[in-house]
Amino acid sequence: MTNIKPEDLNYHYYSTEQYDRDIVSTIPGYKVLHNEIARIAKNLPPNPRILELGVGTGNTTLAIAQNTKNPNFTLVDFSEKMLNGAKHKLDKLNCKYLLEDYSAIELPQKHDAVICVIGFHHQESDKNKKTMILKIYNSLKRGGLFILGDLMTYDNKEFAAINEAKHYHFLVENAEGEEMLKEWAYHHKYLNSLASKESHIKWMNDVGFSTEVIFEKFNTVLILGKKI
Repeated sequence: MTNIKPEDLNYHYYSTEQYDRDIVSTIPGYKVLHNEIARIAKNLPPNPRILELGVGTGNTTLAIAQNTKNPNFTLVDFSEKMLNGAKHKLDKLNCKYLLEDYSAIELPQKHDAVICVIGFHHQESDKNKKTMILKIYNSLKRGGLFILGDLMTYDNKEFAAINEAKHYHFLVENAEGEEMLKEWAYHHKYLNSLASKESHIKWMNDVGFSTEVIFEKFNTVLILGKKI
C-alpha cells in the first residue's frame, strides 16, 4: 500500500504550474530522466497501450506522447488535484483517467508499456514494492516495457550516504526560498521510503524482466525492464 495520503504531499496545495517548476528543482536529473524516457518511447510499436502509475501533472505522459504514434493511455493517480492538472495538460491525447491508489487496484492487462516515475518509493515496504512489480509484469504483453524512474538508495552504505548528501545539496542549491526547501527536505527525509537500486533490479529480474540501468544521478535512477 501507499505510505502517504494526497494531503501529506506538497502538491496538495500547489498549483500545477508551481509543481511543474518545483519538481525540476527538487529531483536531480529530472530533465535528463525525461529525455531518456522519450528516447525509449520511440521504440514502442504504433498505437501502443500505455499504463502510467502515478501520472502527476502529466509531464512524463507528454514526453512519451511526443515520441510515439497514436498512444492510448490509462493514467492513474490518487490525487484529484494532480489528475485534474494532467487532464488540462493532456486534453488532446487519448487518455482514460483513474482516480485510484494504484497499489490497491487490479491493474488492467495487455499493455505495451507501464510507466512509473517519481512515485514508486511511496510504496510503504519492500514487500509492497515486490508485489507491485509482479502486478506490473502481469499487466504487460510479452516484450512489453516497464519504465521505472524513481528515487532509490544503494546497497553500499558509503555510496548511499554520499549520494543522499548530494541529493540534499541539490535541494539547498536549487530551492527557491526557505519554505520550499523546508517542504521538500521534509518530504525526502520523512515521507519517502527508498529501497536500493540493487533490490529493484533483483525484484524485477526475479519475476522475469530483463533489466538495464539507463540513468543515475544521486538518488534518481531510471531502470528499463523488458518482459521476456
